[in-house]
Amino acid sequence: MRAHENQADLQAGEKNPARRATPLGATADRMLALQHQAGNAAVSQVVQRRSDPEQHQHGAGCGHGGYEDSSPEGQVELLNAAKSTPGSPLSGSLRNEAESFYQTKFPTARIHDNPTVHRATAAMGAEAMTIGTDIFLGAGASGRKDLIGHELDHVKNNQEGKTETGVDNGAGQAVTNPNQDSEVTAGINGNAFGAGAKVAPSIAQRAAKDRPDDEA
Repeated sequence: MRAHENQADLQAGEKNPARRATPLGATADRMLALQHQAGNAAVSQVVQRRSDPEQHQHGAGCGHGGYEDSSPEGQVELLNAAKSTPGSPLSGSLRNEAESFYQTKFPTARIHDNPTVHRATAAMGAEAMTIGTDIFLGAGASGRKDLIGHELDHVKNNQEGKTETGVDNGAGQAVTNPNQDSEVTAGINGNAFGAGAKVAPSIAQRAAKDRPDDEA
């Protein structure tokens, strides 16, 4: 799982920057279940304005078996539920802009934005998550162009088969350090996309580096 925490989390514990509100005592079975749900696809989470998810009150029609949303069991069920919701392809204007910005195609990118997904992202302590080419937006995130741009950077990497290492978050999910190169790059590119830049900074820098000296 790829994730980036806010600076407060890093300052609080540099050795464990990917902490979540998930119990650390997850059993091996629970951890394996979570890993199975995520599969081999990288998961990106944005936790820029992190706070502990609101405690869920269980009852009739709850949708899962009496578990707290942020517990390993709750995360498994909510992640499963979010993945089963229908996603929408990028809108024409957004797709055109994103494909020009990243100089790649996003034919299978899907955005999931509904109450089930909002609850799942909250349970994971995230504003947004990306699994493969599916972007899951938290409540109120649909208006964040910088956030969508950040997630599309991860979609691009996933499409290209790029993988990242992560650290177990205590619930069987591997999350990345927000200071590692890929997350820093996604943040820079996302901010540029939100600000209306025409080309991703990482791509512009690569093009400049590859340009012959006599053309520079």
